[in-house]
Amino acid sequence: MKTMQDAPRARRTALALAAMSLCPPAALAQAQPRTTDTKALQEVVVTAERRSTHVQKTAISLATVSGDEMREKGQTTLEAALSDTPAVSVMATPQGGQVFVRGVGSQGDSNWVDPAISLNLDGVYSGRAERVFASMYDVARVEVLRGPQGTLYGRNSTGGSVNVLTHNPGPRLGGAVNLQLGNYQLRHADAALNVPLGEQWALRVAALREKREGYFSNGGRASDLSAGRIKLQYRPSNDVTLLATVDSFDSRGAGATTVPRAFAGGPPFFNWQTDHANPWQVDDLHPADVQRTRFTTTTLQADVNLGFGLLSVQPALVKSRRMTQTDLVAGIAAPGSTLPLPETIWEETQKTLELRLAAPARAPWQWVLGAYAFEASNVQTGVPPSFPPPTWESYDTRVPAASRALFGQLTAPLMPGLRGTAGLRHTRDEKTYHYGVHSTAVWTGAAYDSGIQQVSQTYSATTGKLGLEWDLSRQAMAYAQWASGHKAGGFGIAMPPQAYEPEHLDAIELGLKSRFLDNRLQINGELYAYQYKNYQVMYQDAAAPSPVPGDASASFMQYVVNAGAGRIRGFEVESRWRALPDTELRAAFTYNDAHYGHFALAALQGMNGARVVGTPRWSLTLGAEQTWELGDGLGLLRAGWSTRFSDGYTVSLNHSMPGGNLNGQQARFHKTDLRLSYAPMHERWSAGLWLKNLENKAQTTQVLPFGRAQITDPRTVGVNLGWKF
Repeated sequence: MKTMQDAPRARRTALALAAMSLCPPAALAQAQPRTTDTKALQEVVVTAERRSTHVQKTAISLATVSGDEMREKGQTTLEAALSDTPAVSVMATPQGGQVFVRGVGSQGDSNWVDPAISLNLDGVYSGRAERVFASMYDVARVEVLRGPQGTLYGRNSTGGSVNVLTHNPGPRLGGAVNLQLGNYQLRHADAALNVPLGEQWALRVAALREKREGYFSNGGRASDLSAGRIKLQYRPSNDVTLLATVDSFDSRGAGATTVPRAFAGGPPFFNWQTDHANPWQVDDLHPADVQRTRFTTTTLQADVNLGFGLLSVQPALVKSRRMTQTDLVAGIAAPGSTLPLPETIWEETQKTLELRLAAPARAPWQWVLGAYAFEASNVQTGVPPSFPPPTWESYDTRVPAASRALFGQLTAPLMPGLRGTAGLRHTRDEKTYHYGVHSTAVWTGAAYDSGIQQVSQTYSATTGKLGLEWDLSRQAMAYAQWASGHKAGGFGIAMPPQAYEPEHLDAIELGLKSRFLDNRLQINGELYAYQYKNYQVMYQDAAAPSPVPGDASASFMQYVVNAGAGRIRGFEVESRWRALPDTELRAAFTYNDAHYGHFALAALQGMNGARVVGTPRWSLTLGAEQTWELGDGLGLLRAGWSTRFSDGYTVSLNHSMPGGNLNGQQARFHKTDLRLSYAPMHERWSAGLWLKNLENKAQTTQVLPFGRAQITDPRTVGVNLGWKF
């Protein structure tokens, strides 16, 4: 049944969830406050600095999301897990999503423009936008490191790093099964099984299957995906651990559906929409609209305790393939048209190798030395011709890349309660672009064939970190640091290609991490000031000159240009308060003033000093969680609520589009999620309800050519059923 017809039912369910999540304990039959000694906030262990530390003892602004939290909230993608993270936003692209942290990000196609926030999945780097919207399962936690991570992570981590860590094999037999059912015919199942194989071996197998109808009336954003992961661990001694992983993901469904942004003078088919009050109600696109993405990751991690340090070696091989056949601008083929839609296939093989030698966990001097190597070979076939009607076509293109780096970081005690940190990383990147165009005399009066051309660029950079951290008390730490980040240059999606320079960021950060009231109140905050050089900005131009000599027609190109010296200033305050043994309140406020520098390109002169896309000036997140112990040992009832308030922001930079400069704007908004769950006292199984986007409002995440835009998902409601053994 179509979800559009389920709106009244969804609204009633939403109101019921809201009432249940906000009701007082007295309103619940036989519900009593839990008698528990766990009044303090829990300690969270992370590996953000390539070693295990507590969040409150790590001199980095970071946020964490556990796998259990994601399950209770009905979050199955990285984009959903980051939705409540302060200073973080996800901007859509036709291929997936790009993460922005404190105004640092990249909105371009990840085939051509590297992300500015590095994504690491079980330690393996991924620069693919598709990964942000890909489903996740059997997740231990997600770590979000804010600010440049130019030493320990390095490659394209100008604004930060997002680390996804899944569960490793353990010594006990056990497993879990999670089921989700929801509107839009959501059917989701994931499971994990942990099997010890003697004293030295352990195996963990996890799998996922999900199907869902599209969020749009034409079936857009439907999903049909499956995934599996096998981890095999071998520990011949206490000093040696080998972990082999094979991870596979296969997603298919409707391609990116867009909605109109009306403008004067545009052709009628640019504005297909029958119900402007419902942004997900659009006219049917071409029936062949489809997108399929496949990833296979194979990696081996070896950890060897040498006594004086821990040696870690991790080679990885990632193969990916994306096929897209879609009408992104909803104008190439009118409804009912038999015109074939352009099809593109992007295939890539990525090889990485990282070696690290780290100090023992309890050593007073903590140090890390390492080396990193990255290679990617790829090919894009079936590149769409120019639009309006093609006068030329491009050959298959290749954009191979390579990167090498050496790095090290040291944290040493200077005096009791005072430590200093120094780090350095040297990176060398290389990008190559193989391209070519050809046309026939039908359009230009003379045939033209450029043949296969090649251009290359090499970039080198040294980034680092200097910092101090003070223990103000057993439960409070202050830190001050300078850190820098670097992102490689490359080539935009244009013929002939135009190179853009690497970008560089210098950051000054002052932070405080503290707990009060016997560890029941936590307040963390950070002030930051960034100085940006050569911020990489992608913009789209429908009036670009044709690459074919003698052809006077306009072409559609996507350029990347460098903005001059820009600045970002802001602060964050995050708090958690265990007000009662079973009541936790959360609040986070972020202020961010992010502006581009000078654009040398005349087409973007009007954007000099403009606010960075995807960056609201302020955002506020509020949340609460309440637990009740039901009478007579019946079990535990938990209710949760979170709302994010956001200032408006610029969505995209476009030039020479029909109707003028369409710099999409997202107005101020708020978005609320609710959840309710029950588990017996032994918590072997659980059942829950979740609701996302209570307001049922859409936010614009990207404006595409010809007045089309991508928007966020509508209200979704579902149930969770979980079982652990």
